[in-house]
Amino acid sequence: MSTEYVPAAEVRPETFMVRASDHLRRGTQRGRELRTGIESAIAGYRRYFEFLSIAEADVRAAAASSLARLQAWSPEAAEEVAAVAPGAEIPVEELMEVIARTEIMTLAPASATECSTVSFTRPGSSLAAQNWDWAADFSTLWHINDVGAVPGQLRHVGIAEYGMPGKIGLNEAGVGVLLNILKHEGDGAGGVPIHMILERVLSTASTLAEALEIIHSAPTTSSSIITVVTADEVVQVEIANAEKRERRAGDTSAIPGEKPGAEAGAGFLLHTNHFLHPELIPGSLELNATSTSRARHAHLEQRLEDYAKQVGTSGGPESTADLTDLLTTGPGEAPVSCTPDPGATYGDRSATLVTVQIDPKRKQLDLAPGSPADGMQGNRRYQL
Repeated sequence: MSTEYVPAAEVRPETFMVRASDHLRRGTQRGRELRTGIESAIAGYRRYFEFLSIAEADVRAAAASSLARLQAWSPEAAEEVAAVAPGAEIPVEELMEVIARTEIMTLAPASATECSTVSFTRPGSSLAAQNWDWAADFSTLWHINDVGAVPGQLRHVGIAEYGMPGKIGLNEAGVGVLLNILKHEGDGAGGVPIHMILERVLSTASTLAEALEIIHSAPTTSSSIITVVTADEVVQVEIANAEKRERRAGDTSAIPGEKPGAEAGAGFLLHTNHFLHPELIPGSLELNATSTSRARHAHLEQRLEDYAKQVGTSGGPESTADLTDLLTTGPGEAPVSCTPDPGATYGDRSATLVTVQIDPKRKQLDLAPGSPADGMQGNRRYQL
């Protein structure tokens, strides 16, 4: 599997569909069937860590620390990760270099920019969508992840980078998760990997309350924003290393830029890649010197103002297609739909690798390689 840059919209991702009797066999199957992709992802991240000037010894130490934290926090999840490694014929510590990549990247002063997320809370029919932006050189290092239920766990479908048991997606109970990376002065390596928190929500949370409990229980050391979406509500959990705060539609006193809807309890929530919760803004940092996070957020706010004028008091979006329209940008606009500059070189080219749409009421998930501006020709729809 190539680690060279392929335009995101041209990627036709592999689908990993696993049906096993328990989580250990599920892990072994993942390792065995995705071995080539996992090897490519490890090589890809080692090259990227080197580009970020993170020493190889520090990468190994951070991965080992995150593994230990995972084992203490969720032994079952750690067992499944450990089962992937022999299936792929690699040490589990090497696998953790991918799974804990967000935590490892805290050792660098800057990282690539990701992502733009729009959601709408309306009791009974909430919706969410995301442009997952990442280093364009990783355009082939993700796959569709269709994970069957095992005793005590739920089926879930979404995207994952090779080696990760889960990432962004929706489970059969109608609980979905989206992800944006953040940066804070207190960040460090060694915490429970944010991607394993996402996997635990998808595998085990049947309700919004259960999802939030999982997120808050994890001893984290890096920063991200997890958007949890269910049919009844969307909640964003901003994570600043060990601290976590929630943002909900309608709480205008705590949510700068929140756009309330016409119905009680309804409203839009936006997020890009800078902190919005007032209690976490002190100490917050830009991801890098050329971050477009604030420009993208301002663009989306303006799009919502324009949208509100169009729909008036008729309410919010009726489908996730309305949200992807908001996430579609072209030349001269803030890069919500992100395409690398033609002259950009390795490590400095970001792209929207996948467009994700989640409709929890319908238990429907759409995954399209590339950004919505690319036309979503490769979209795949899943009904859980």
